Amino acid sequence: MTMHNWRKLMFYLLPPLLALVVALSANFKTDLSAFIIAGDNAEEALLANEMQAGALSRRYLISIGSSTQEPVSTAFVQALQTQLKTIVGVTDVWSPEQQNGVSLAMQTLYGSYGGALYSLDAERDLAELFTPQGLAHKAEFLKKALLSPQAAIVKEIALHDPLLLALNGFQALGKQFQQKSGANPRYRNLILETAMAGLDAPQQSRVQAAIDDIFKRLNQTPQQHYQLEMTGVPIFATATQQLIQGDIARISILSSVALMVLFLALFRSFGALSQVFTLLAIVILSAILATSLVFGYVHGMTVAIGSTLVGICIDYPIHAIAHAQTARPEQRTAVIAGIWPSMLLGGITTLVGYTALGASGYPGFRQIAVYAGTGIVVALLLTRFILPGLITANEGRPFKVPLVAGWAAFCQRFRPWLVAVLLLAIGVSVFGLGQLHWLEDMQELTPELNYLKENDKRIRERMVSIEPGRFILVTGSDTETALQKAEQAYTVLEELKQRGALTEYFGLYPWLLSAKKQQQNSDLLQHYLTLENQQLWRQALGRQGLSVSHLGRLDYPELKPLTLPEVFATPVKRLIDSRVIATGQETVVMIWLAAHQPEALKAAFGNREGMRYFSQRDLLNNMTKDYTGRAQVMLSAGLVLIIAMLIVRYKSVLKTAQTLLPAVLAGLLILGVWSLSGAAISFLHLVGFLLVVSICVDYGIFYQENPGGNITLTYQAMAASMLTSALAFGCLGIADSTSLKILASVITLGILLGFLFCPLIIRHRQSQ
Repeated sequence: MTMHNWRKLMFYLLPPLLALVVALSANFKTDLSAFIIAGDNAEEALLANEMQAGALSRRYLISIGSSTQEPVSTAFVQALQTQLKTIVGVTDVWSPEQQNGVSLAMQTLYGSYGGALYSLDAERDLAELFTPQGLAHKAEFLKKALLSPQAAIVKEIALHDPLLLALNGFQALGKQFQQKSGANPRYRNLILETAMAGLDAPQQSRVQAAIDDIFKRLNQTPQQHYQLEMTGVPIFATATQQLIQGDIARISILSSVALMVLFLALFRSFGALSQVFTLLAIVILSAILATSLVFGYVHGMTVAIGSTLVGICIDYPIHAIAHAQTARPEQRTAVIAGIWPSMLLGGITTLVGYTALGASGYPGFRQIAVYAGTGIVVALLLTRFILPGLITANEGRPFKVPLVAGWAAFCQRFRPWLVAVLLLAIGVSVFGLGQLHWLEDMQELTPELNYLKENDKRIRERMVSIEPGRFILVTGSDTETALQKAEQAYTVLEELKQRGALTEYFGLYPWLLSAKKQQQNSDLLQHYLTLENQQLWRQALGRQGLSVSHLGRLDYPELKPLTLPEVFATPVKRLIDSRVIATGQETVVMIWLAAHQPEALKAAFGNREGMRYFSQRDLLNNMTKDYTGRAQVMLSAGLVLIIAMLIVRYKSVLKTAQTLLPAVLAGLLILGVWSLSGAAISFLHLVGFLLVVSICVDYGIFYQENPGGNITLTYQAMAASMLTSALAFGCLGIADSTSLKILASVITLGILLGFLFCPLIIRHRQSQ
């Protein structure tokens, strides 16, 4: 076998080999937060990670509703709860008001720490308690508690804590899981927790299918007509995965088939088709491998958006084949080498656009930059050094794209009038730039998930009074520091409650206080345990007919402060683990908020170190503003760099301006249309603008340099590459994802305009 045949065989074997490596090594993700969310500081990065894999992200809120006015059967809910616990990967299922494990923890743990955890304001509380009236009221409360349904728990606690100090902070415990369905028995609720991260969509899809199956089996009796609703991060994750997977499948299939059909229609050569699409397969697989090596995974959105890379990278072999077809076989390598400088410059300018895209701050676009950059480099090298050796026969005939030659001649004939119309349109566009309306709410980029957002709001209104995604963020260098700052925050929040700016808040107290506060409470309590106060307590017990011998001794021993790991070793963990994130570097405490006035809380915590009001929605919106600002900077930087490269290349400002103007004017026209239409502009639109410029400048370069010496052939090859690029990006328009639709509309229109403007702005005499 000759060297040529060996080279050809290796070329065609490379795609399946690369596909095998990708299948064995690449890790794919589909969660949107990994593609979108990344904080600019340690706190936001920590929260972003918590949103992706934390305790709260692993929980489902399940609501069972009755289709009649009859209440949901307790027996049905208990049977459902028992069955749900058998699902592989489910760690626990409980009802919001269920406190069995908590009651046990109060007996075994908190009963001994009553002297350390009884108050946030010990001086005030003890001063009120240790008076004849205060102790009398406490004895009366103790008697009622011993006669209540919880007598067994109270008795166990009272043996160690006769004053029931351990219960002081738990009087409002029920509010933390306030169940509004109590007023509406048509709904009963459960919380289900999984071991897998909420954004592990494949595993969560399996869990959701199992939940549905169990519910349907239990809900088959004629007397029962219940409906199941679920929400939580796993629900959004699986819906997003299905959305992205559907987009990827449709876009990949449609773009591949459409590009093949278009290529065959243009070149009418199955040999050229197999060569070019084998080359593109190598490009895409190489891009996936490079992205996986750099980031450790490849996001589904990267593959979806990166599929448009086919439309860009196919430009290089199209130019090579179009020019090689006009030459004898022995001259083809020299012909392709002749157009190589123009191809290389065009590839570099496109790389500049994607590099600026990666530097915009948008997490997902960092991946796309690596993905596209790798693909462009591989495509250029294969076109220059491998493709010439594969073209062995004149299978194709010189091709012509309909209307292209006519448009070039039309521009040459009526240039003054067309330029006047173009200048008028540009003037209107520039005038309208001041009217641009910028997108401020990132949630507007995902209207396709609105039905899930509405369902989430509806279920949460039945279950809890907490406003999801809004809290006071307290940060400390360690757990003790964070707990001390949280205690300061509780004081501020109490003042806000008194002013009516806040209805309720939910922190780590009464479950845990700082070691410093526990010690202060213990010391202050010992100060009040005088012989006189102990005698007053015994007298109060006697008046209530309670045992003085068992309850009259106030002995609160000094204990080592209770710690977070000790609390997490009890069932209390599932109540508070979503409110604290402890790492080796810092601890973050989230104090959840009920209905409140955001501006009042922002003002109250605005100047307090380590404490601030935080809203996940505000975080996303601030990220949108940041990304937009960075996109504007990167757009300017990318343009400056491209201009500098062209000036170095042409040694002429006029030629540089002519080469760049088709791309820039196409982008300006699109911006003008948006401004006049009143459509909201996001950073995605600016990213699209940057890609339009970086892609369309290739057309300016080829039309300016005319490397093959035949401007008609050059413009025909440009038309073929324009059509493939426009088709690839246009296929994004069939996606359900709004982000992909935005990029499709911006880039497709921009590419078409940039191509049409080349013969209008750059003068060339048409070859005959």
